[in-house]
Amino acid sequence: MGIRMLGYAGAAGIATFLGIFVAVSELMAPFIEFSVLVGIPAGIVAGVLTAAVVVVQFGRGTDRAPRPLAQTLGTFGLTFLAVFVVALGGFRAGVTSSVASATILGLLSGLVVGARSRHELQPPG
Repeated sequence: MGIRMLGYAGAAGIATFLGIFVAVSELMAPFIEFSVLVGIPAGIVAGVLTAAVVVVQFGRGTDRAPRPLAQTLGTFGLTFLAVFVVALGGFRAGVTSSVASATILGLLSGLVVGARSRHELQPPG
């Protein structure tokens, strides 16, 4: 277990927790008075599962090269957290706009890195 893998797994897990927590809490708010109590466990489960996928997929195989799924999730997590912190702290944006912008930029960067790593794994010819 390297620092890079743990960083990717931690970032992906925390980003997934935050995204699912906010989404579930907001979607359940009209129906459940304390929707945060539903959003927290849902976010924890999703975050732990995402981190576990990154740990299992990272360095799987004989060449120990990171798999595209692990790189995609890890890059999404790192980008999400960086944009979220900068938008919330640096630009003083609201929580909703910070989560939205972090999700969009995280998805874009994750998809680009995932596509590039898939292309690099394919044998030439």
